[in-house]
Amino acid sequence: MKKLTILMLCIATLGLASCKKDTIVQNTPNITIYKTIQPSAWVATSDAANGSYLYVDISDNRIEQYEDDGIILSFARFNDDGYDALPFTYGTDSYSYSSFPGRIRVYLQNSANRNLAPVRPTASIGARIVLVTSSSD
Repeated sequence: MKKLTILMLCIATLGLASCKKDTIVQNTPNITIYKTIQPSAWVATSDAANGSYLYVDISDNRIEQYEDDGIILSFARFNDDGYDALPFTYGTDSYSYSSFPGRIRVYLQNSANRNLAPVRPTASIGARIVLVTSSSD
């Protein structure tokens, strides 16, 4: 009887020791937002530190939700079904951006001479914004 009890305890111990704990991680999916920037939306400005430049704000309340995560911004400018990731330079046009809660500010500057005003875009520009989730400590 003792042998049978000990055998049953050993089998139960092996069965419990072989259990595996599964960790379920629920990630928020990345979000892609498409916007169109009209030529009239660009604002001309200049300051002593940055010279002359144009800027445009792209607003969306979902950008605020991803304040601590990553943002990838790309432009469809050249009518070839492709997107160019910002920052990028094409000829003397230099595009960059900064993100803020609820908006992204895109800058256009003359890369050859910061004191020269850049050429305002004459056609609408398609913008693709990818909000990338990440975990933080």
